[in-house]
Amino acid sequence: MDLPDQPSTSGINSEEKKRRSRLKIFQDSWLRIDIFKDWLMPHETNKKALCSACNKVLLCGKSDLIKHSKTKSHIKNMTNSASSHKDHVKIVKTAEIQIAAFYAEHNIAFQIINHMVPLLKKTCSDPQVVIDLKLSRKKCAQIIKNVIGKRETEKLIINLKSQKFSILIDESTTICNDKLLCILVKYVSLETKKCITQLLELVPLDAKDCTADKLYCAFENCLKSKGIPLSNIIGMACDNASVMIGVRDSFATRLKKEVPALVVLNCICHSSALIASKACSKLPDACENVLHAVATYFSISAKRSAILCEFQNFFGVESRKILKLSGTRWLVLQKCVTRLLDNWEVLQHYFHLEIIENKNNSAITIFNTLNNNKIRAYMLFLKHTLKSFNEFNALFQGRQILIHKLAETSEHLIKQMEYNFLLPTALQNICMDIINPQNFLPLHSIYVGPECESLLESESSEFVIELKTTCLSFYITALEGMIQRLPYNDHIFRELKFLDPTIALQQESRLTFSDLKNTARHFQISDITALACEWRMLSIVFDDANKTLLANLEIDEMWKTIFQKKKLNNKSFFPNLEKLVNAVLSLSHSNAEAERIFSIVTDVKNKKRNRIDVTTLDAV
Repeated sequence: MDLPDQPSTSGINSEEKKRRSRLKIFQDSWLRIDIFKDWLMPHETNKKALCSACNKVLLCGKSDLIKHSKTKSHIKNMTNSASSHKDHVKIVKTAEIQIAAFYAEHNIAFQIINHMVPLLKKTCSDPQVVIDLKLSRKKCAQIIKNVIGKRETEKLIINLKSQKFSILIDESTTICNDKLLCILVKYVSLETKKCITQLLELVPLDAKDCTADKLYCAFENCLKSKGIPLSNIIGMACDNASVMIGVRDSFATRLKKEVPALVVLNCICHSSALIASKACSKLPDACENVLHAVATYFSISAKRSAILCEFQNFFGVESRKILKLSGTRWLVLQKCVTRLLDNWEVLQHYFHLEIIENKNNSAITIFNTLNNNKIRAYMLFLKHTLKSFNEFNALFQGRQILIHKLAETSEHLIKQMEYNFLLPTALQNICMDIINPQNFLPLHSIYVGPECESLLESESSEFVIELKTTCLSFYITALEGMIQRLPYNDHIFRELKFLDPTIALQQESRLTFSDLKNTARHFQISDITALACEWRMLSIVFDDANKTLLANLEIDEMWKTIFQKKKLNNKSFFPNLEKLVNAVLSLSHSNAEAERIFSIVTDVKNKKRNRIDVTTLDAV
């Protein structure tokens, strides 16, 4: 029997292969071909493609795509798309030019644009928002005063009503015909558990009557109007003005009547500045005069400054301008002296040429001073001795928490000064009694710095005696000021060292801090027994690895992490210790933040905004 005809297997396979060969797959490489660049897009399935210009789905064959690119409709759509893109680019460029012109016209700092552009993108994403936006000068001021400023003040008051805080007080010199009392507060935030220094209020004062009584009344009214109890104040930082810290009739004496345990700290930066300034007055006036004269000589003439740069390049000295002393000269005196000494030889040659060519009287005076070895020796002495003052000042002007290091660092500064002119036997105790000629080193052994000592080696004995006698007066005056003004021996600040991780976390370091009872009583922690148990438990709750991690954190972050430790019943391990630490962290080591506020006030209340009222200024 003949079987029916069967289709050939080889024929079916051949057809299938042809059909499959016609099914093209999208190739990413096509996107880089010029003819496809501006419109071709991949489809959801890799066997088709999209035309963004025509909004069509196309077969995924290269020849098909090329054919589509040549159709009239595609060419028309591409032309419209290109025109639309060019219009968009033009609009964007125009907007950028208009904003840049606005910044130039109104003298706005260019760096603000880094914040302005992201803000525009965030707030103007909806065109309708831009259309409905209405913001005038008055409305803007009202929003700042009645919405933003008011809300920030409300949050601050909530914190101050429920916990201890310290105040930073300073009165301004007249700023644009206004005299202001700046009231800042330092506290540990209830939300973040971080230490914060914040402006409470700028209070306007009557410039004709700024007695201690008026200042205190303005302060008291500010707190009472906000419902903040004076009893929550634990510390006060201010400058050294008698109206603020005088023993008999001052702001501090009035506040102490309300808060007997008040910790008063004269701004440590201001104190060190006064000490250095008074000590410098013992040196010849020519030292300060030459600094002023040289800086002024170049600052009034661009031509002189350019010629000086040529001299500096010739002598291989870094081309930098001569620094000018400011009103607060103690902050920059050491830098001015160092810059002058770096250019000493350069300046000698420069002014020698000035005398020959111009016969300028100022140049003659400066040249004679620069060739006076005594003046140079004093400058070298200042470079050495003011370095420690500047480092001390810079340390306590920062925002780092250093209240627990205040006494120890003050003692180190005093000892640095003592080692320069006192006998080793006199260095055991710090007191006024050690400033006695019997305790002084022999005159030739008084140390005046390495560079100054090298210069003295080639000078006569009379020269050395005169210079070291004057430098001894500097040292004596500086040491007297330090002992009087720095809190090196204040028992409260000494006990605050318990905050340091080397004390708090190490069992062997706690011999002098057995239970913190004295500190606790001062800061009104009632349950001393519970506090002692928590303090003694602290060093054993954490293992060595965790102690290392904690010690590497900032002080407030370290204690915040410690207080997050919970018992099995989910209660805090250290509730009383937390109260004490938060109170101590609220103390301020300087009044630098108040000075920063007045710097901001000066910037805000410039010539363009001279009429801004104090309420708006405070809100800003």
